[in-house]
Amino acid sequence: MQRSRLRGLIRRLREARGAGAIVRAADRLWWYRVISASSLVDTEYYAAQLGLGRVPAPLAIAHYVSRGFRRGMSLNPLFDDVVAGWELPEVTRVPALYAYLVNERETISIHPWWDAVAYGAARGGPGLEAAWAKPNEQLQVSAAGHEWTLTVAEVRRRAISAARRWRRATRTRQTAPSRDTALVRIVQAHDRRYVRKLVQVARRADECDVLVPLVDVDASQWVSTALLADLVPGVRVSGHRRGTSWRSVLAAAVRDVSASTVVFLDPRAEFDDSQLDALISQASAGAAVCAAHRAADGTIDAVGAADVGGARPYALLSGLPGDDLTGLPETVDVPLLSGRTFAMPSAALRRALDDVDDAEPDALSAISRTVRDDLPLRALPGVSPVLDEPAFAFAPQRVPHRPARRRGGGDRSRAESVLERAGFRVERWVEAGHGRVEPVLSWIRPHPAARRWAVKMCAPAGKQGAVWGDAHFARGLANALRRLGHTVVVDAYDARARSTTAVDDVSVAIRGPYAFEATPTGVNLEWIISHPDSLTRDEVAGFDRVFAASHGWAERAGRRWGLEIETLLPCTDTDVFHPRGLPRDEDIVFVGKTRGAARPSVVEPVKAGIPVRVYGPDWAHFVPASSIAAKSIPHERLAERYETASIVLNDQWPDMQREGFMTLRPFDVVAVEGRLVSEPVEGLDELFDGAVVTYRDTDHLVEMLSGPADDLFPDAERLRRIAARVRDEHSFDARAAVLDRAAREIAAHRR
Repeated sequence: MQRSRLRGLIRRLREARGAGAIVRAADRLWWYRVISASSLVDTEYYAAQLGLGRVPAPLAIAHYVSRGFRRGMSLNPLFDDVVAGWELPEVTRVPALYAYLVNERETISIHPWWDAVAYGAARGGPGLEAAWAKPNEQLQVSAAGHEWTLTVAEVRRRAISAARRWRRATRTRQTAPSRDTALVRIVQAHDRRYVRKLVQVARRADECDVLVPLVDVDASQWVSTALLADLVPGVRVSGHRRGTSWRSVLAAAVRDVSASTVVFLDPRAEFDDSQLDALISQASAGAAVCAAHRAADGTIDAVGAADVGGARPYALLSGLPGDDLTGLPETVDVPLLSGRTFAMPSAALRRALDDVDDAEPDALSAISRTVRDDLPLRALPGVSPVLDEPAFAFAPQRVPHRPARRRGGGDRSRAESVLERAGFRVERWVEAGHGRVEPVLSWIRPHPAARRWAVKMCAPAGKQGAVWGDAHFARGLANALRRLGHTVVVDAYDARARSTTAVDDVSVAIRGPYAFEATPTGVNLEWIISHPDSLTRDEVAGFDRVFAASHGWAERAGRRWGLEIETLLPCTDTDVFHPRGLPRDEDIVFVGKTRGAARPSVVEPVKAGIPVRVYGPDWAHFVPASSIAAKSIPHERLAERYETASIVLNDQWPDMQREGFMTLRPFDVVAVEGRLVSEPVEGLDELFDGAVVTYRDTDHLVEMLSGPADDLFPDAERLRRIAARVRDEHSFDARAAVLDRAAREIAAHRR
């Protein structure tokens, strides 16, 4: 606890005016000293990244800790700063090599193409240090299904050569292989997911011409990609400086390919293999197709575009929730393409690029405008990954100083047809500013009693938010509401006030760590499930009806604020959490993050010698590697893990425990006939009738875990009855019925 407070104090001082500069300088000095004490600095490699022949070690380290690490520069050719940083804490603030040196080095992956963890385990120490000490040692290098054996010296030689090319952004001059399809995977600066993207396309090098334009990438990205291209036949790399336009990268790439079909992938998004197959299949059949990307907030970026009378085309369905894509067919004929992910015949693209310049703000729409007389234009609603990386590298879209020429509105009827297929009616078209014309929409009710619900959560969109408990909660509630016959969409936190909320009948805000405001239209409900200390009367008062996952807090806060707050406890998703008849093992299990502090419910039993199996990230600081079962566990496997564990451990945020807010975990564990040991929370013991056992303090916890688990809990038959009751009374279906009744009462009162 004291260490956590000290870290918080230093963090505040670091950001303070005056004292902050001193603290940051002290940080850099400490980083310098730690790195200098290691034997991992390769001055020739770092000099190559600087465009120099050589540089003294002190200057190399000083440059790295002051600015070099922010461009992914590395002091060692076996260490990819971007890859290592993905696993290390505070890597956006501290150099990755420093973070590696002060963490449990044996457990950290540091390179995309060789497994330092396995290498070190076989030699009884950190893999990087073991390999670097032996230049002639052979490393097993593997990528995209290919394997090679290279000496450390050979990897170093290739890395130094690639580093020199990075400084000059040198383009490769490899001959394009003879393939029917060219797959162009653009990679941009700071992309920590770049390895997954490279591996995916490199696996297709036997069947596709794979070209990887690197746009202003960091040094480690360049070096690792160049090594991949050296080793995997059919993978080619080109370099582009910062500020280049997207259109110019297209033009350079299409000149370099000889394939009849070309596919371009937006660097901001990840795709699954079926999505790539869909793009390739449609373009190979002679169509020009684009993705239906979702923006960073999870709303639809566009499903194609249309000229509806403005100076710029209207992005079809833009601003609506991503769930509205499910109402569309596999392919949608559109007036224009949109975005930066598309596929089309190469010859048509070459001709079209001659008519589009670098200043065009909607380049793909302009390209498709020139080819639509010759090719069918289609959008693919199933190819809809979130654009979850910021646009770092390309030049910003330039808007001409003079007013842009307005285009005719000849595509309006086709645009309205696409919107209608998605479930919306265009009431009218309006000027939206900046030369845009956009529709005013209404939702088409499938039947008179139908209602459209928007479930708003605190989790972000895309893969980052998919692992949040708030996201699982929102999806469970959405599915239960759908079973009641409603149309339901889920909004990520950044989309909570999207521009299209007027089409929703009911909004329910799942209040976690972040505040919500009621939407201007429709019925507004709030369900408070955590972090009560951050709530204010003004927030709660803005909603039509408010529910809280704590009976005691609801009464106390209601009296204090003069508002009615109803109790609605957490629950379990019975689609996922139900018993499978699996045998129980001896494991004591904890699932969760560290939250940046040593959680006593885990750390104290481990210190006492109790073998806790921990599933979650960032635990290397607090428990030995032997206690870490995995850095994550898929949500769909949680039920199995809870059912088979001897005991599952649980604790709470301090304000939640104090105010009587239970987490989802007791409901999920008991629903699968599991057994939980938890911090005490108001009402927990009574609600679960012995299937959840609480401890007074950590000494009591250690004492409980030291004895036979069977002595703590009811027998199997009684657990079975308790679990059945929890699934029946505390499911999302039960909670959805309460919310649905409340929404109907409010709507009826307004009528």
